[in-house]
Formats: sequence, structure tokens, C-alpha cells
Amino acid sequence: MTDNSKQKTRKAKSGLDRREVLFSGAGVAALGAMGGFAFGGLSPTRAAAQTSEPFIQPITERTTPISKAKEPLPYDVAKEVRARFSVPNWQSAGDDGVYVNMHFPSFKPTDIAMPSHPPRELERDIQPQLKDLTFTREDGSQSDTLDGYVYGENRTQALLMAHKGKIVYEAYPGMNPWDYHIWMSASKTCVGTLCIILEREGLLDLEAPISDYATELAGTAWDMVSVRNALNMASGLDVEETTEAFLDPNSWIEKFFASLFGGDGNAWIEILQSVKPLDGEKPGDHFRYSTSITQALVLALQSASNLKYVDLFNDRIWSKIGVKNQYMVGLASDGTAVGGGLNMTTPEDMLRYAMIFTPSWNVVSTERIISDDLLRRIQTLGDPAAYKGSTEEGYHAQWFGESGERNSAQWDVVFADGAMFKHGNMHQGIYSDPARDFCGMIFSTTPNDQPDYTPGYLRAAAKMLAGG
Repeated sequence: MTDNSKQKTRKAKSGLDRREVLFSGAGVAALGAMGGFAFGGLSPTRAAAQTSEPFIQPITERTTPISKAKEPLPYDVAKEVRARFSVPNWQSAGDDGVYVNMHFPSFKPTDIAMPSHPPRELERDIQPQLKDLTFTREDGSQSDTLDGYVYGENRTQALLMAHKGKIVYEAYPGMNPWDYHIWMSASKTCVGTLCIILEREGLLDLEAPISDYATELAGTAWDMVSVRNALNMASGLDVEETTEAFLDPNSWIEKFFASLFGGDGNAWIEILQSVKPLDGEKPGDHFRYSTSITQALVLALQSASNLKYVDLFNDRIWSKIGVKNQYMVGLASDGTAVGGGLNMTTPEDMLRYAMIFTPSWNVVSTERIISDDLLRRIQTLGDPAAYKGSTEEGYHAQWFGESGERNSAQWDVVFADGAMFKHGNMHQGIYSDPARDFCGMIFSTTPNDQPDYTPGYLRAAAKMLAGG
């Protein structure tokens, strides 16, 4: 089946791919009454009636060369971007969105963890042949060259690849090496990794109901969802981020996203409490993607560890990596970390995090954070049967030219060879391929109606450098 025919299949029910909600004619029309919000490469919307923030028409202008993002905005222009700020404007991936992705703490509250491990420099072993790298897409056609894609229409801001602990490819088309950027849903890998770490410490039982830890959700439909099934996004609850739900201002997921930033206090938790189970589907049956599940896991992690999310992540992971700069995470309306989407770091520090899952972990750390058994747990926690036929599996075929074996522990896809990838809204991404001792990261502000092929280049580079 070709890319086009698969896209048509995915659009059959609504006439619209859910990744295009903000950017198609139907999506823009819907935004006349709603605001948009997304983390995982999707485009949820927010009902204006459910937030005190007035609707502001998204500014989708993308005429400024992405290279201009390396320079400071004139003061008057920066003031105008701030005055125009709204979630739909940010999520429309226009010129304003570029600025917001790189200056998010100017717009919303943020928690910070400063670097404390002695910094580790990353050596360069640039492989010139990578700039001409291509891969075979889903329809059998050949992609553009890597450099042609990165410096083309994708509005990539940073792309780094490392093999055997050394950077082999780096590009900064739209930001400086010292700038920070939002990870979007690539952030979810941190939540998943912390859950597996706390399981090994005996602080989290993956077979227990998630509400045993996220006690705010006790007595609700979450009681039937184990921590394992939440980690694998197979909750059996009516929380999936779908096109139909995004276009319905009264849908449950709309209310959730509205409350996460726009609600009063813990309104988003009250929305979590109101969720309903899906008819005819049990937890564990099917992979259904939702940031709401990740936020329930954030609640569980804080309870199990008795630490704020930023302090837990810093204690177990960030402080053990030789990063150069701070880790930041945006906060929900009640001050809870939005671990499902609002990590912020520099490109190199994100790559250092990706490297802890590879045999070259000692390049960035004096202590092994992800042991062999932890890594295997992350790679195999998901159920291949729940992954097959999911909406996300269809996206993976587009991104890589091939589908994976399963999703697992908040990673979107794990391949049979153990390579793992997590996508983020506006084409963020993190790839870790332990068997090939390879990892990579992407920052971008690209609208979701454009297909994302960066993941395919990462996997093709890993295979080429490792000899297959």
C-alpha cells in the first residue's frame, strides 16, 4: 500500500488525519471556536468556553528563514509575540511557535534542575558520507538526501547523531548549540524510564492499579488500570487522542487539555477522575495514545518517591549525567510538572540523555543509570499484539519506511532489534539503538501536516554505521 493510500485509510472516518487538525481547512475552521494543544505530534484543541484565555487566531506565517531563530528578536517584535501568545498560535508551528519553543519559560511557569555531574565533552568523529544518506520510504520511493531534508522545508532546528559515543553528524539550521528547546512528547521517555527505575528499587509495583499510587484517582475508572498498562498506553479508557475527539469541544480529551493549563488549580486532575472505560475493551488490549496517561503516571511517580517530578528526575537521572546546562520542565495550572511534553534542554544535553541507553553510557556518566536488565525491561514491557493495528503503527511506517515490533514504556516504537524511538509534536524526536551503539535527537518547529522523515534517516544512519 502506498503512502497516499494509507493516509486515505487513516482519514476514512473523519476525512482528516489527526496530525492535520490544526493545519487543514477543517482544522482552522474548528479553531474559530477552539484553541489547540498537543505534545505527541498530534493536534488536540481546547474549547474557548473552558478557559479564561480568549481565542486568538493562530498565526501560521512561516516566511522567516529558520536560520533567523539563531539571532535575538528585536525587543518590539518579542513583545508582539508575547502579546499574541496562545496555545493554538504556538502549536500552529509558525514563526511565533519557533520563538515559543525556544523561550517557553517566558510564557508559562517552569521548574529547573541545575547540572551537578562534572560536565562531559562529546568528541566529534564527523562522517561526511552521512550528508548524502537516503532511505527507502513506505511506498518504495527513495528519500531526499539527509542534508537536503534537514536544510529544506522541514524547518529542522537541530539534529545530532552519535555512534560509539562520538558525534558523527550535527546540524543547527535553526538554533545555536547553546539554545534550549522543548522536547514535546519525547519527554515521555523520562516518565517511562523513572517508572522502571522505581520498580527496580521496590517503590513501584507495575502490576498494581495506578490509583494505588496516584491516590487522587482512587475510586475511579483508573482503579482497573495497572501501572504496566498505563506505561504501555493500553489503558482501556476513553482517553485516546483522535481526530474526532480533537474536533469536539465537549470530548473528554478536549476538557483534559483545557484544564491542564487553563483550568483552576487541580481541575485537570478532576477531569482525570471523570474518565470512562471503553466498551468491549480491557486494559492491555490495545495501544491508544494519550498524554493524559503520562500525566497520571507523573502523579504516581511523585507519590511513590515522595518527591516532586523535577527532583525525582534530577536525583535518578539528570544529576548522574555530565550535562552542561539545566533541565527545565513546564508546569500545569496546579504546579505539577507536565512530564508528558514540556521537557526543555539544549540539543547536546538531550543527546547525552539518549546515550545512557547505549553501551557508550560511560562517555556521559561515571555511573551506569540504565543497566542491561533495566534496558531489557524498557524494550520488552509492551505487548506486540496491542501495538499491531494501532493508529501509531501506521505513523511509524511513514516515518521509517517500516513498522516496529511494539510500543513500550512510553516509547512510541521498539523494533525487533531493540532500537527505540519517541516522537514529539512539531517533529521532535529521540532515537536510541543500543545494539548499534547509536543515538540521535531532533528539534524542529515543523507543522504536523508535513510528513516527518527524520526518524527514517536516524535508523538508516545507525544501520549504515554499524554495518547493517
